Amino acid sequence: MPGFDAWMSDVLCAEAAAAGETVDQFVGRAVAARMAVERARRGEQGLPELVDRMHAAGLQTPGPATAGTRSAINDPQRLQALYDSGMLNTERAHSLDRVVEMVTAAVAVPGAAVTLVDRDTQYVCSAVGLTGELEINRKGPVRGSLGAEVVVSDEPLIVDDARGEPLLRDHYTVRDGTVVAYAGFPLKDGSGHTIGTLSAWDPHPRRWTSGHVQLLEDFVAMIRARIFGISPH
Repeated sequence: MPGFDAWMSDVLCAEAAAAGETVDQFVGRAVAARMAVERARRGEQGLPELVDRMHAAGLQTPGPATAGTRSAINDPQRLQALYDSGMLNTERAHSLDRVVEMVTAAVAVPGAAVTLVDRDTQYVCSAVGLTGELEINRKGPVRGSLGAEVVVSDEPLIVDDARGEPLLRDHYTVRDGTVVAYAGFPLKDGSGHTIGTLSAWDPHPRRWTSGHVQLLEDFVAMIRARIFGISPH
């Protein structure tokens, strides 16, 4: 790259490799993202067309969790909390099946799941309403997962129609039509480390009410009690 010394060129190559891209793809995506940010900052028209063209060219802007995903996902204390939970054990994970069924009934959605986010893999430890490869394999890559967004932000992610969100519409469960409306909540241990999510979804747009949110937060408290022994307040 013009202006890059040997050290910076090596770092660029390493970052591109970590993202699973060629250097040209990595640089092109970064430039495209900067173009979108600058147009949005100036309030110029044509931003939706620019974003669509970026998607068509495979230069989609990274989701909100992308920039900090690796450091947050790979945080040693967070990973240790995940492993200490014992929930990667399939038999123990099934203890949440009844709770997940209750979630779908309580908020009237066809799908809900408890997911666990490891370094590179998102495991579905208990779920109702899965389709496609996720239903068969019960796991998927962390990259491009909605669960990673929740883990990195440490905050609920609630959207009525993810297809209309430029930063979410390329996540794989949105792209394949499994998820349109999504409500995901972090599952935290007693020290505040987020090991995964409780999520509910609908393949059609829907409005999440304050009642839905309160119910889901109550189920989060129930699941935390089962996993970590934390008494619900």
